[in-house]
Amino acid sequence: MTNRLIATLLTGIAMSALAHPACAQTAPHAAPAAEEPAPGEIVVTAQKRAERLQDVPVSVTALSAQSLATRNITDTTNIGQISPSLTYTQGTNPTNSTFRIRGIGTAVFGVGNESSVSVVMDGVVMARAAQGFTDLADIERVEVLRGPQGTLFGKNATGGAINIVTARPTDTFTGKMSATVAEMGEYHVNGTVSGPLAEHVKARLTAFYNKDDGFTYNTTLRHKTNGSESWGVRGKVEFDFDRLNVLASASYGRTHTLCCQSVFIRADNPNLATLLSPVVAGPNNNQVSSNLDTVTSTKQQVYSIEAKYDADAISVTSITAYQKFNLFNNQDVDNINTGVPIYTGGTAAPYYASFDVNGGAWQLGNFTQELRASNAHQGRLNYVAGVFYSDVTIDRGFTRRIVTCNAPATAGLAIGAPCPAANTVGSSGQSLAHLRSDQYAFFGQVDYNLVGGLKAIGGARWQHEFISVYGFQYATPPFAGDSQNVAVTNGYTAAADNVLTGKLGLQYEFSRRAQAYATYTRGYKGQSLGTEYNQTFNNNALVRPETVNAYEVGFKGSTADHKLSIAISAYLAKYKDLQVQANRSDQSTGNFLFVVTNAGHAETKGVEIEGTVRPTDRLSIAGSFAYTHARFDADGLACPLQYQAAFSTVAYGAAAPTNACFKQVGANGVVSGANQNVRNGVLPNTPEWRFTLNPHYDLPLGRYTAYADANLNYQSSVLFALEQDPLLVQKAYATVDLSLGLRPAGKGLSFAIFLKNLTDQRFYSAMGHASELTSQAVTPNNLTAFVPKAAMRYVGATIGYSF
Repeated sequence: MTNRLIATLLTGIAMSALAHPACAQTAPHAAPAAEEPAPGEIVVTAQKRAERLQDVPVSVTALSAQSLATRNITDTTNIGQISPSLTYTQGTNPTNSTFRIRGIGTAVFGVGNESSVSVVMDGVVMARAAQGFTDLADIERVEVLRGPQGTLFGKNATGGAINIVTARPTDTFTGKMSATVAEMGEYHVNGTVSGPLAEHVKARLTAFYNKDDGFTYNTTLRHKTNGSESWGVRGKVEFDFDRLNVLASASYGRTHTLCCQSVFIRADNPNLATLLSPVVAGPNNNQVSSNLDTVTSTKQQVYSIEAKYDADAISVTSITAYQKFNLFNNQDVDNINTGVPIYTGGTAAPYYASFDVNGGAWQLGNFTQELRASNAHQGRLNYVAGVFYSDVTIDRGFTRRIVTCNAPATAGLAIGAPCPAANTVGSSGQSLAHLRSDQYAFFGQVDYNLVGGLKAIGGARWQHEFISVYGFQYATPPFAGDSQNVAVTNGYTAAADNVLTGKLGLQYEFSRRAQAYATYTRGYKGQSLGTEYNQTFNNNALVRPETVNAYEVGFKGSTADHKLSIAISAYLAKYKDLQVQANRSDQSTGNFLFVVTNAGHAETKGVEIEGTVRPTDRLSIAGSFAYTHARFDADGLACPLQYQAAFSTVAYGAAAPTNACFKQVGANGVVSGANQNVRNGVLPNTPEWRFTLNPHYDLPLGRYTAYADANLNYQSSVLFALEQDPLLVQKAYATVDLSLGLRPAGKGLSFAIFLKNLTDQRFYSAMGHASELTSQAVTPNNLTAFVPKAAMRYVGATIGYSF
């Protein structure tokens, strides 16, 4: 792979260099003068070309580096603050965390699936969602594109795309540095230097270090958890030879987290309450008593070369990239102190004496090549056309161990007492899977001025994809003396698919300050195969592709004096075979099984409004509003745990009920688990109503500007479980953030203080049922939740210097 990468990079550079001399003496034609962006306007690349945000017929939220810094947004998980219909759901680790746009996202434990929300960094698409949860350092802007973006951004963008653009090298020597300190042990340090190295050559180097001590206290280990430590470097070298520009980039980052550990918010079982002591379960609990931290470590490398050649009429861009990603995670599932196996009141699941091993590592390698051409200057006909190739390999390992204590009640053991060695029963297993995915695609999009301000938009993408998985469970348990707790299988499965997707639309430009558009988009997300611990590798069922037909109308406009700007969109998206994770676990037997499958149908529709009012040159008031109605149908989902003990039995061949718990008798007489066929279910973590209000005031003070910024975020209630569990609901809430600062007109010292969550509003970023002493028959209502730091009030300060 490395040799092929180097050869391709060198070939791309050589071809560009050969083309350069022929045009070295010819100056390019001057482009028509573009209207200067008004205050608050941003130039974006949402359509693979630089355009004013005002002119793009797509629902896009974009924020500059200054706006991100003002709001103290330091990583991608917080960018939901800037977009009205983007949410982030916290999992136990980055693999099962997810972004959702307009209700659509991919929350799965496995690595066989791509995300429905694509994360793009400097033109390079991240191969898996876990790579997109990253620190933000030296950013030029962030764009959130809502709705299917597959025509230009590829097959894993049926929900939308997050486009992150980092700063390029500068023509003059510049630099900047900043340091942030916040309550509860939060620290951020980053610095950048940039400038020319020689004639036609300039470079930029950025480094960052972040540390958060954590905000959840572990009473057993006597330290804080749910913290993180990360660092990284990024280097760019740019060669600019008249018409040929080559940008070589390399980044490396590492993260180690004691995250993400949930807290008990409800414990109905008296034995569980005893085992949690001194922790007391409750809505405001922020302590854990586990003997191990949940840990996640990642390492990410991205190398790319972007070569751009501008001729008189055409601009050709090549992006060659290789990315490497490693992740290790282990979760203490029982979430209590089981440093040695203990007696918990029973002899089998869910009475776990110890459940401390549940995780593993996975490694990803991804080579991509994109080559595209576009017209060099805006005209009556504008186009982007290209080819794309991707080669992904993933190796996934996983280990699980469950220990029970079979001491009889007559032994007289107290709850929490060490289990005698003779009564300690262990079961464990280990799996390994190798995934390979190849894709090549041809894409293009044009817009043509029909008459006056009316444009027709058309685009298409044809792609071929091949995916394969070889996997197996080890025949010997990884822990000596244990029994096997997973079925031993092995097998190879492969599949291929061809698909044509595209986009059609009309755009009418009333003036340079107002435009309306209407579009239809056909989106597609590729098929997938299982890679996880419980997968039957000799019968690896293919998950069908996810498709969407999306319709959108919108208006963008601003007044002549730029005192008011507004963007309004209304949309309807109909999904078929939405890829979801179904919980088919049986907690009464300790069989934890999560299966990726296809929902029959999903539909999201809504209205989004974003606008800014500038009553004076010093005051701006930005706001956004989103109404999102996201519903789905799916058969064969597990019932909420508390309902599984009460079910109806459906005879073989009889119709199953909807939105009710049942067990189905099969042709062979075997009875299924407690399932439900959901109709008109609510998609997880998708508030129906959401709005933000962001007043900002600037006060000139000589060569400095003092500013005050406030940010109000409100969202209605959300349901966290696809299974429609009414216990797993976060009620509506609002948060308020404030910041005060001083920044120079150009270079110099800057300072800011910020207050997060002014009202100390408590909320959860995910909820679930516990595992310990929790099943359909044994106190099913024991609940856990993830509490983010943003759910606590805290103060911080940032000092910076630019030169």
